[in-house]
Amino acid sequence: MIMYISIPICPESFRCAALPPFMYPFYNATDTSCGLIKVNCTPKPEEILIGGWPYVILERSDSGSSVLIYNKTFDQLLNNNTCEALMENFTSPSPLLYSFSTDPFITLFKCPNKLGYAQQVHTYFNQRNYNSYNGCEGYNFYYKYLVSNATVQKDLPSTCQVIQLPVKQRWQFYPQQPDEINISSLLSSAFTISFQMSASCEDCHRRFGQCDTNNGYFQCIHAVEGNRTIKLILGNIHLRSPLCFTHAHDTKSDFGLRYIIWLWEIKIYVVYKSTN
Repeated sequence: MIMYISIPICPESFRCAALPPFMYPFYNATDTSCGLIKVNCTPKPEEILIGGWPYVILERSDSGSSVLIYNKTFDQLLNNNTCEALMENFTSPSPLLYSFSTDPFITLFKCPNKLGYAQQVHTYFNQRNYNSYNGCEGYNFYYKYLVSNATVQKDLPSTCQVIQLPVKQRWQFYPQQPDEINISSLLSSAFTISFQMSASCEDCHRRFGQCDTNNGYFQCIHAVEGNRTIKLILGNIHLRSPLCFTHAHDTKSDFGLRYIIWLWEIKIYVVYKSTN
């Protein structure tokens, strides 16, 4: 059986002004089919989109998937000392595709305060020397100012939700000491976020596929499967700009020669012909 599939041409990396190059799973806003995490190089400073929300890129290391970002909306919530800042957990919007971690962070326990055993919950945390904040309707928050402490008690009350939020480090309060009673003063709107592709997505990308989800299930699109011969048919070539692509003969994921060609617009059709 022969299948004709149109696949996008994606650069191996791209740059935003003075920032180090970005590679997969990041993608340029102009290449919508080339990654999982959108980077917009147009505004200054540049922005990264997570869960549909823009974050300003403050700094990025030369390699890896860590980015120092700033959340203006979160900063405004903290300055206004609103409960909304405590309600949202920083978790991946697409856990089937990738996860992320923030550094540094603080662990909060968000517990309903209108239940008959709310006093028992308060006693539980009080005995363990947790700080508490009860300024939000419907909930009490319990925490310790321990930077990047992910420890969760095994006997945690079942009604409490674990929330992790970016936090300031002690040196940022110098020469003063942090006010551990004021939870909003401890939180930070600027933090480092590190991305990690899921195992399924790693495997898909290794086979030159595109990671996606469909109705809550992971799917890998255009990946090379089994022993197949790959042929690239090129068309509509205009000699304007460089692009790197791979012409490979797949024998148990043994991919070979890479070529540099000059082109502006190209359509590639991959012919998968079973060798069985």
